[in-house]
Amino acid sequence: MRYIKKANGGNIRSLNAAQQSQQRNGAPLTADEATRAWGRFKDTDQQLLQKLLTEQFGLCCYTELNLADLKNTHGIGSHFEHEQPKHTFPHRTFDEANLLRCALDSEDLSKYSGENRFGGHYKDNNEQLDYDAAKFISPQSANCRDFFVYLTSDGSIHPKAGLSAQDNMKAQYTIDILNLNASFLKAERKRWLKEIDEEINKLIDKAATRQDRENLAECELTLTNLPHPELNKTAFPQLRPFHSATRALFGQLGENVIQQYCPQIN
Repeated sequence: MRYIKKANGGNIRSLNAAQQSQQRNGAPLTADEATRAWGRFKDTDQQLLQKLLTEQFGLCCYTELNLADLKNTHGIGSHFEHEQPKHTFPHRTFDEANLLRCALDSEDLSKYSGENRFGGHYKDNNEQLDYDAAKFISPQSANCRDFFVYLTSDGSIHPKAGLSAQDNMKAQYTIDILNLNASFLKAERKRWLKEIDEEINKLIDKAATRQDRENLAECELTLTNLPHPELNKTAFPQLRPFHSATRALFGQLGENVIQQYCPQIN
């Protein structure tokens, strides 16, 4: 999970209109009211979609899948995610600070059901765990990356070693409520990380120069202008999938490259 720094709100016309309607008619007070109100929402001119994808550098807010790649390669879409679920926090239905972009659209739910589902759709329909903001590690928390570690061997995610008992509980809770070890995610992470790890080892075996290693890190960790198939907009700066896990593979070299070329992604 990587940190998402939200831009200043208030400039999305459709959200402003919804909030003005709330001021006249009252904010949703129940899950049903929130569902109906959100069902009437239309993302005029894709303003909200564009802003969220830009804020997230093209990545899913929880899984770090690149959403353009996900659509192009697997035909999997994405949805507007309420970090604090609208059925339990109906007053935040149109709160821009509560809105993110997350993998899996409504059409994907028939293909990814039960334990195969992940992200926000799994969180909001979790039969074992209720959402608890005090336990949930938000991608809007600046230190969210510090709670997790990724295994190249099988693509799984786990609480990072050395956490306090409370932080370990929060990390595991977040993994479980989002199903971040769903089979699809593990397989995709394993494939991606093994390919990069093999390239790093090739450079080590060849006794490649530091510049060669930096070039690879720059390719994998910095921004590239890419289009998004669902966005009526020219290419915008995006990160490659599983940025946090890839970043860990490169260690301090990767940190130096990020700081030099795109410190804004921190």
